[in-house]
Amino acid sequence: MIIAYHAIFTTYGTWLPNDPRGSYSKAVYKAELAALGRIRYGRQSPQPAGRTIGRFRTAALKRLSRPPYYINGTTRPVVAEGFARVVERLHLEVPACTIMNEHVHVVVLRSKYRIEYLVNQLKGGATSALELDKTPWTRNRWKVFIDDEEALQAAVEYVVANPQAAGLKPQSWGFVKPLSF
Repeated sequence: MIIAYHAIFTTYGTWLPNDPRGSYSKAVYKAELAALGRIRYGRQSPQPAGRTIGRFRTAALKRLSRPPYYINGTTRPVVAEGFARVVERLHLEVPACTIMNEHVHVVVLRSKYRIEYLVNQLKGGATSALELDKTPWTRNRWKVFIDDEEALQAAVEYVVANPQAAGLKPQSWGFVKPLSF
């Protein structure tokens, strides 16, 4: 039985389906972007050099319909504020959430809502809090169904460690309630 979800969703234009770092996309729907290369399914190991990623991003930038959206130190707490409103309104239990520059990791305990709905609500809450006319998020999300406490603990540890692994400060959000096993 599913006890929780680990969802990952990205900001617009920052992690494309054929990104050299890999993705969990199965198709590139825009021909201009498909011309940049094949899909590398899954996280690539080893990760490509920074200059490879930079060349890809430069080429992709010209083909996007608008500029990519990056979360930064100023917008990160605003995104968290939007998430907090959704968590409170829907009475969710969130044992881990990390708001990175290009994507979000969130672990949500199972509720009466489907994870797809929850992610859309989180995106909408953040977009409202940011007071943006257009969503800064990509359309889909990647999700992992968690069916035991060991996998739940591993997902929480991964999400909590993510900022420091990327060179960011540790994150602590008021809507996150640590697990009590």
